[in-house]
Amino acid sequence: MTNLTLYGESNWVSPWVLHAMVALEEKQLPYELQLVPLPIPTGQRAEFEDHAVLGRVPILRHGDVWISESLAISEYLAETFPIPNHPRIFPADLVERARARQVMSMLRTSLFALREARPTSSVFAVTKHNTTNNDATPLSPAASADAAELIRVATRLVQPGAISMFAHWCIADIDLGLALMRLVANNDSLPAPLATYARAQFARPSAQVYLRNVPDAASVG
Repeated sequence: MTNLTLYGESNWVSPWVLHAMVALEEKQLPYELQLVPLPIPTGQRAEFEDHAVLGRVPILRHGDVWISESLAISEYLAETFPIPNHPRIFPADLVERARARQVMSMLRTSLFALREARPTSSVFAVTKHNTTNNDATPLSPAASADAAELIRVATRLVQPGAISMFAHWCIADIDLGLALMRLVANNDSLPAPLATYARAQFARPSAQVYLRNVPDAASVG
């Protein structure tokens, strides 16, 4: 019995809850999912801050251990439930592992104009039904610059025809895939190999678990 609980937001639009859920699913770990409304009620936020230091979701509870922040959660799962008893979610090669962390850090700390213009509320619901959003407004100059930078980085990391950055899938692939799906889902220009790569991330059973729970019309992002 692993005694794991994942706290996620009830609107199903958080890219970081997606990351944490995919990590749990790829590790093949049983867990309980508890949904939290946003904004988080004062009493529950105080509980989260008391146990996990940072009072925002996703939060992983493992017995008496509470971990917030998605990357910290996947790192904790990778170290606490290692191979060979559980599948690997970070690359075995040290350079590739560093590169994966580099990509995940970049996606959490940049591309803000693109993320605002193409929120996950414009991604998850249409991706769930394998459609696209035909009503998206054109990207602003700042968002276009972010999109160009994302495409530049992804082109360096994903070889044509590949469905993972490295020889084997890793947790960074779901983050990069989601970033690219912001363009795919909104009919923005994207090289075909990157669109194929992005769709492959959401076709994984682990991501499908998340998408099945997404409301047909997400309201916020």
